[in-house]
Amino acid sequence: MSEPVQNETMNNLPESNIQPRSKFSIVWLVPLVAILIGAWIGYKAWSEMGPIITITFKTADGLEAGKTKVKYKNVEIGVVKSISINHKTDEVIVQAEMVNDAKSYLYNKTRFWVVRARINASGVSGLDTLLSGAYVGIDPSSEGKKTRKFKGLEIPPVITGKIPGKHFILHTKDLGSIERDVPIYYRKFSVGSVEDVKLDDDGESVTVKIFIKAPFDKWVNKTTKFWNASGVEVSLTSDGVELETESLISILIGGIAFESSDLTTEVTIAENNSEFELYKDRKAALKKEYKIGKQYVLIFSESVRGLSVGAPVDFRGLQVGEVTDIQLSYDAVNKKITVPVKITLDYGRIVVKGNDEAVRKFATNRENRTDYFVKQGLRGQLQSGSLLTGSLYVALDFFPDAKPFVIDWSTELTEFPTEPGTMSGLKLHLSSILQKVDDMMTQVKELSYKLNHNLEPELSGTLKRAESTLVTIQDTLKNDSPLQQDLQMALREFTKAARSIKTLADYLERHPESLIQGK
Repeated sequence: MSEPVQNETMNNLPESNIQPRSKFSIVWLVPLVAILIGAWIGYKAWSEMGPIITITFKTADGLEAGKTKVKYKNVEIGVVKSISINHKTDEVIVQAEMVNDAKSYLYNKTRFWVVRARINASGVSGLDTLLSGAYVGIDPSSEGKKTRKFKGLEIPPVITGKIPGKHFILHTKDLGSIERDVPIYYRKFSVGSVEDVKLDDDGESVTVKIFIKAPFDKWVNKTTKFWNASGVEVSLTSDGVELETESLISILIGGIAFESSDLTTEVTIAENNSEFELYKDRKAALKKEYKIGKQYVLIFSESVRGLSVGAPVDFRGLQVGEVTDIQLSYDAVNKKITVPVKITLDYGRIVVKGNDEAVRKFATNRENRTDYFVKQGLRGQLQSGSLLTGSLYVALDFFPDAKPFVIDWSTELTEFPTEPGTMSGLKLHLSSILQKVDDMMTQVKELSYKLNHNLEPELSGTLKRAESTLVTIQDTLKNDSPLQQDLQMALREFTKAARSIKTLADYLERHPESLIQGK
């Protein structure tokens, strides 16, 4: 009985619905989302990561990996990641990670340098790095080729950024006191700076690179002259001793000045990187160049001590040429030593007046007009330019009593007639005076002898007194007389004074700061 009931009970139980387990679980979404977020973060970090650049320096002074920043206009655009040494070149290799926006700066004309406290011609810079530490400065450029390797500058550039203006190149034989960062002056205004100075490969000249800011660069043209404006320029004129300088800064650190003789709109403005000559001073820069005309040679038989190449050739106070060469010559035929002096005359200094036909004939036939002037007595003569310095110059003037001279135009170098210099004439004149005094003394003695025997004693005494007076004059004019000694002593004092002034000028040129600081 129980067995059928049990079976019936089992048949009445509900049947379970068994289904297969799903292969996907919602729990798996958690690591999947984490992977996606990580990948996005990694991609974003990778896309925003800036380029890695390599900069080589000679020293790593002030640089620290992970701390030293790369800044542009005091804005951080990178950081130094590592510092190592290239054992082959003994250079320091600095790797820096830049921000992504700095990719537009990475061209081969971009410049890097280490900003630290420095003292130079322009003053003190980088004092803030004493507290914050050194950093790498950058002068970006969008010119050139893209690169990731750069050679750092050991000295910061003078001109950074896109400052309007032009670069110019100057050449000189002597650098003087000019160095990097000294100012450029135009009419006493500071208008630029010296970027770099370099000795040329031949070792005979120096190249100076400068930068002149706009709008002052438009005043530079083919007529512009540059000169060394360092220190103080001392000149002795009829008004006394004159001191001239561009500024107090130029006395202390030096400088360069320039001036243009033609500023009209018809003159073409100088192009960027144009080259000019750098003169030693303002006088040399503004000196007129005598290239128009003809070269002559003047033969002197007297001393030319004090005459130098570049000495002026003037006519009645106006300079019309200059001395170009001085030589010593021996004439084997006449057995005579002479001094040929070559000069250049500028016929452009002569203004011709008259009717058109006369002017044309005078201007076109140079030989005829020179022959005419020589026939009228035009001669060259050495004259003293300064009693203190003993300098000489060549003066042209008319001497109506001069010996006739005919110019030989067939020779390679035309000879121009000369007259003895003023000093030689003075010596001859003094000799003539002494000779006349001696002759007069002889005549007086003869007359006195006759009068002593024929005239009254009073007249004889008068003649004796006259003789005594003439003897006194003769004694006074003798070489060993006190007057002559005093004159020679005065000339020696003048020579010492001139030597002292020259020594002072040389000392001021070498040590211009002594005007302020003292010797």
